[in-house]
Amino acid sequence: MIKGGVILFRGSGTAARRYLESDRSQADEYYLQGGVGVAEFSVVDGVGEVVGEGALTPFQYAEWVDWINPFTDESKGTPRQAGDGLRGSPRFAEMVVNAPKSLSIAGALHPEVSAALDVEQRDAMAEIRSWLGLHSVTRVGPRRKQEVVPIEQLETVSVVHKTSRAGDPHRHIHFQIGTRVWAAGAWRGLDTAALFKQ
Repeated sequence: MIKGGVILFRGSGTAARRYLESDRSQADEYYLQGGVGVAEFSVVDGVGEVVGEGALTPFQYAEWVDWINPFTDESKGTPRQAGDGLRGSPRFAEMVVNAPKSLSIAGALHPEVSAALDVEQRDAMAEIRSWLGLHSVTRVGPRRKQEVVPIEQLETVSVVHKTSRAGDPHRHIHFQIGTRVWAAGAWRGLDTAALFKQ
């Protein structure tokens, strides 16, 4: 289940870490604070297949948000900063994969419900990721003469939280879609207008 649709995040990698940390209680086990968990990184191709994946440290996650490949340090472009009347470049688009809170409470009481809920949320995220690989586009060419082309690679990050800010059982996945995509031989901007229409 997806609640709240898609939002664009325009801050820095450091701000993104703070944003994720604020969306769970201190009781939640979460790597950005404790350094022991993982953010799951994946790359899908234009047919929706996963072609790369791994775990990100807090520093690598911040790099990814700042358009730097967390494994090679390759730059994927320079984000436009907010200011001077301009809005900053969107760093990622996020949707939250969740379910009714009653299922999280049932999962806290029954291990078999907990395991099933984890599997279902991960399966939902995988389906969304695959669909995005198949249907996401970018634009190529000079202004007013741009052509819409399919992406060849799209990166996503997922972070699992098991509690709400109040500390109640409420598992959800922050599913983040990178706004830099590979297409036509270069890193380009994801067509976020098309993403919102989808």
